[in-house]
Amino acid sequence: MTKKRRNNFAHEMEEYDEIVRERKVSLGYKINIKFKNRKQKEYHTVIKENRIFFAKGSAGTGKTICAVLAALEMLKEGTIKKILITKPIVESSTSMGFLPGDMTTKISQYMVSFYSNIEKIIGKEWVNTLKQEGLVVEVPLNFMRGNTFGGINPDGSPSGYFIIADEMQNSTVREMKLLISRLGENSTMVIMGDTDQVDLKLRRNEKNGLDDAIDRLSDLDGIGTIQFLEEDIVRDPFLIEIMKRYKNDTPNKNI
Repeated sequence: MTKKRRNNFAHEMEEYDEIVRERKVSLGYKINIKFKNRKQKEYHTVIKENRIFFAKGSAGTGKTICAVLAALEMLKEGTIKKILITKPIVESSTSMGFLPGDMTTKISQYMVSFYSNIEKIIGKEWVNTLKQEGLVVEVPLNFMRGNTFGGINPDGSPSGYFIIADEMQNSTVREMKLLISRLGENSTMVIMGDTDQVDLKLRRNEKNGLDDAIDRLSDLDGIGTIQFLEEDIVRDPFLIEIMKRYKNDTPNKNI
């Protein structure tokens, strides 16, 4: 990414901050969701007890929606000032260049899963409101350099973010270090991924960023981890059986 692109992005983040300061939105949304198993409830509870939380496991276990739920609760309570969503941009097959629109539009299409989860919890109208008011912002992983998300406002009040990073099995060790080093004071970061779905081209014995970070950091105070297993999947049982067949057919390959 060019220096000009980084500078433009930093300016854009300053504009978001100004919007939040000037326009106090009354966050009257209602939380409309129930946990589907004990593991989800445990995960949701311990997220708020840590500065950084790693959630690893199969798709369909509720990793993203539980993280989004915690973020929306903290935003409504006023303990954070905004939610930041991010993913590494790694194409599994089709190149991003084939997607329609400008770069901002292309990136937004990578973030659809976040917005669909927000919509499930508080409804489509609130999704649009939070985006328009700069209370939910999307930042591609490689656009983060030069920013610190969180801190203290000039009046001494906390100025925290809730950062949700998904698909981080597709980050390199260097990219994961970049992400974690952006964490500022009063902010929370949830880092998720499914290491059965790695699209990176890794060298033999090379770790993806998610596995490496868990190995390096999991014993530190303020770091939490949870492992979701196949029995924690809450999707249609028919789909679960199909995915098991794919997994069993290619145990040492990425799908």
